[in-house]
Order: sequence, then C-alpha cells, then structure tokens
Amino acid sequence: MKQNLVYATCFALGLSSGAKADPAFGVGLTYIFGGDVAFGVRVFSDDRPEQGALALGLDYKFLAKSWRPNVGAAYLDEDFYADFSVGLDLTTQELDFGIGAGAALNVQNVPSSGGPTPGATDPSGPL
Repeated sequence: MKQNLVYATCFALGLSSGAKADPAFGVGLTYIFGGDVAFGVRVFSDDRPEQGALALGLDYKFLAKSWRPNVGAAYLDEDFYADFSVGLDLTTQELDFGIGAGAALNVQNVPSSGGPTPGATDPSGPL
C-alpha cells in the first residue's frame, strides 16, 4: 500500500512538472530522522533560483544499507538546495522523513534588472 502511494505521487509529480519549467538537478546529503544519513540525487520541478520547487529523489542510506526513493519540497538557490522529503525504505518498506542539502545543477541564472547590460552605450554621455 505504501509503495503504491509513493509510485502514484511520483507519477503525479512527473505529470505536473513538465509543462511549467525546465527541471533542475541536485546531488547532496540527507539526514533521515531516526539517525541515518543518506547520499542522493534529486530532480526539481523548476529551475528558477530563489524559488520553491517539488523534488523527486533517490537516496542511499549508509547505516541501513538500503535505497530510499522520495518526494518532497525544496528551496533552490543558484548553486545549492535545501529540502524536506518523505521516503520509502525499500528494505523495511517503512516511510521515513528527512532534511537535506546539496549542490544544485542546471539552475537558471536570472540576470539582475538593474543597470545597463555589458557593452551597452549610454546615450546621455559625452560624444
């Protein structure tokens, strides 16, 4: 039952994220409540920095020596992410919760709106 819930959530996440923005990716560490630490990869539903995004991930839990597919919410910046996730330990078939952080890849750098762009000329300057 729990496994079907995780699969259905992953499927819904995949359908909802495709039409809005390009995905971003991440690699990082997750602390699993209960005392385990995991290394994992993430796919985020959006690639805009300084925004929230949905996350779909896969972690390897070091102490339990098991895989943990997960879904969650993340905050993306230009070069890092922080997330909260709900995962399914594939060995014990139990749900667990975790918080994580890591490097964000393929995040769109939005240019600042202030000042002229490089190479632009100022028409009010001396000729």
